[in-house]
Amino acid sequence: MRASEIYAPLRKRADFRRVHQQGRRKSDGLLQVRVAAQPPGIAAGGLIRLGMLVTKKYGSAVERNRFKRLVRAAIRALGPEFTPGWDILVLPREAHQARMADVEASLRALLGLLGVMRREQAGEVGES
Repeated sequence: MRASEIYAPLRKRADFRRVHQQGRRKSDGLLQVRVAAQPPGIAAGGLIRLGMLVTKKYGSAVERNRFKRLVRAAIRALGPEFTPGWDILVLPREAHQARMADVEASLRALLGLLGVMRREQAGEVGES
């Protein structure tokens, strides 16, 4: 499955601001995730929209880009489990040494708690 079939990028500053200020959030030691329902009239084609906010405080450009690659790969792996119609903003906490499996598990758990995952997967998260 290609990335374009799973998510669309969150591009506009106003959308980032809306999700950051008004969205619900959950975090763990690795990531902070904020989600908001897409506003009516958005032509995302039934996809989620993904944005990442990684500042220079996180580290060098190499470290920031590595984090973004890990998140995009984890989102692609979790793709079939998403309920469409959400804007998702991902921020790093202490993800410098994170592996792909860590990021994927963190996203699955946090997005499950926020109601972005389909019910059958969200139920599995709570049991483990």
